Amino acid sequence: MEITVLGINHKTAPLEIREKLNIPAHRTAELLKALEQRRIFEERLVLSTCNRTEIYGAAAKTDGAIEQTKRFLSEYSRLQLEDFEDKLYVLRQSESVKHLFSVAAGLDSMVLGETEITGQVKDAYLSAQKSRQTGKVLNALFQRSFRVAKRLRTQTEIGVGRVSVASVAVELAEKIFENLKNVKVLVIGTGEMSTQVAKAMIAKGALAFIVSSRHHERAEQLVAELGGTAVRYDAYEEKIEAADIVIASTLAPRVLIHKEQVKAWMKRRHEKPLFLIDIAVPRNIDPAVERLDNVYLYNIDDLQGIADKNRAYRESQLEDCSRLVGHQTQYFMEWLGKEFGATGP
Repeated sequence: MEITVLGINHKTAPLEIREKLNIPAHRTAELLKALEQRRIFEERLVLSTCNRTEIYGAAAKTDGAIEQTKRFLSEYSRLQLEDFEDKLYVLRQSESVKHLFSVAAGLDSMVLGETEITGQVKDAYLSAQKSRQTGKVLNALFQRSFRVAKRLRTQTEIGVGRVSVASVAVELAEKIFENLKNVKVLVIGTGEMSTQVAKAMIAKGALAFIVSSRHHERAEQLVAELGGTAVRYDAYEEKIEAADIVIASTLAPRVLIHKEQVKAWMKRRHEKPLFLIDIAVPRNIDPAVERLDNVYLYNIDDLQGIADKNRAYRESQLEDCSRLVGHQTQYFMEWLGKEFGATGP
């Protein structure tokens, strides 16, 4: 039996190709059945996320299956094969095995070491198993991939530190407030970056007040999506006493929050700690406010600097991770050889 992976990801194909080849979860069973009816592989599984679409197959002979799978993807996406064939990768074992172990552990992700992909791989496996499309080989392979992902988390530090501006902001807030459950966040501005930070904090249990200086309806839309309360700009200072975190990210070409203004806020708050995040360019918050007691100010460069440092540290773990993945690949190939005889290089 030979294991083959055929697919595209964020490294090989642009978004306009990936979105055409993306397979939503509700269509996975249907497409697996179509692959079965065409006798493409003996066992099969589809893994499709925003950054990758991959088909895993196991069969005694795979050459014809590879070409059939390419044509199948062309029909599904309504793209000519020549429009994306050079973006496809075809991996045979042991590279196919090593690839899955790397994917499940977050080593092949856009965000190195991210954990979300492990859950996505599990969902893809359970979907294929429920549809009776996996067998002895893919069952063993995917179950082993989950153990590899867990082992990398416990034996290396590939997941240490947040690596996006939004997640770094959450991490810093958690250090100040211990946890974000019921922490009140005042978001001034409704741009993409402020929305990402607000969404990340709300996911941790924070309560949000969304403020917009020019587009109150946009604030109301975000509240409908994220939860919280929409507040008009001329009334946002009334919420300062209740707020624990203020995120400023407007297009205003000037400072909107000054040191004396924050000093007055702190008196009203009886010096309760205030976490300020200024992710606007130009800055919306006077840098001098960080000299005030119990006021914590971080700007976009501070957050990006922490994210870059964490990313570099994760990258320093890659050698250990690659060594572990290599050992686990060899272990699986030995098992496969014992079960099915010769299994390729």
